Amino acid sequence: MTLPLAHLTPTGLGAWGDGMARLFLEPRELLLVLGLVFLAVRAGKDCGDRLPLLLPLAWLAGGLVGLRLAAELPWALASTALVAGVGLLVALGVRLVPGLVLGLAMALTALFALVAGSALAGHPGALAALLGEMVAIALLTTLLSQALAPPHPRWLAIGLRVGGSWITAASLLMVGWLVRHPQ
Repeated sequence: MTLPLAHLTPTGLGAWGDGMARLFLEPRELLLVLGLVFLAVRAGKDCGDRLPLLLPLAWLAGGLVGLRLAAELPWALASTALVAGVGLLVALGVRLVPGLVLGLAMALTALFALVAGSALAGHPGALAALLGEMVAIALLTTLLSQALAPPHPRWLAIGLRVGGSWITAASLLMVGWLVRHPQ
């Protein structure tokens, strides 16, 4: 019998299924993906179409590097603040050029994957869990970016900004929690 991986909730589906579930059970990473999709949708159709390929590849690259690290990276507070920043960009309705959105998405996703990979490093099944989360990111990003693709009505643009404000608010609550209860 193998021991369950640290930082993974056992789903009974093995390491790969646990990795897929991790995206939806780790609010910081889920909010990041949502915020990046919202930013990409606001930047235009081409950006939204490229994001579903870019995010999983950046996740894989960062995660593979993280699996090689000897110790878990303590980035909880900084990464949560970064998610709040992404949510704030969406909430304010900032339209970034597609190249900047894709570069930001790639850098942030690789950084978050580096941290996630460092948390899984040294465990059997870590690569399967990393690949499972990569697939979950690909599915979620593809579904959302296609469903929200422009042109969209005015109410959807407002809904994206509201979603950005919720991402910011949730992230700020998590920042407050982490300041009050350091890990």
